[in-house]
Amino acid sequence: MSSCCSTTEATAHPCPQCGHVGPIVGTSPVHPHLLDAVDGDWQYCANESCEVVFHLGADTVETGSVSTQVGCKATDKAAPVCFCFAHTASSLGEDLAANDGVSQIKASIRVAVADSQCVCEHLNPSGKCCLADVHRTLKSFSRPTPVSGTPAMRATNHRTETNLEQSR
Repeated sequence: MSSCCSTTEATAHPCPQCGHVGPIVGTSPVHPHLLDAVDGDWQYCANESCEVVFHLGADTVETGSVSTQVGCKATDKAAPVCFCFAHTASSLGEDLAANDGVSQIKASIRVAVADSQCVCEHLNPSGKCCLADVHRTLKSFSRPTPVSGTPAMRATNHRTETNLEQSR
């Protein structure tokens, strides 16, 4: 288990649809997909062929109702940068714009990690903590745009003009 993530010691139960016993992830990763999720020992069903993503007793969250990809599930949805809390590159960019270039999302993820509310090792297909990916994504928004007339901008304009000529 990674140093940033931990799971509860509760007893895991089989998925009500397929019978697979997956890891307990708690409530935090479920909230982005089911706002009124009751607190509890929600589990992630890692069976790729099962429509259930999370379950708690008979309550389920299925692939059709999640807002982003979750682990190996709902791969037709936007891939999040942060799998535990369903933050996409788009939501990170909007967060920077709304908060004068200071990410409130990154701060909230750090608090959640410190409170052991993330389960990256189960939800992130890489099995690693997403904070480095969040940081890289945020940093990519702060890269300066080439100024017109600079060598970088002239090269960009030349490539664009060449592509336009070739497409005619």
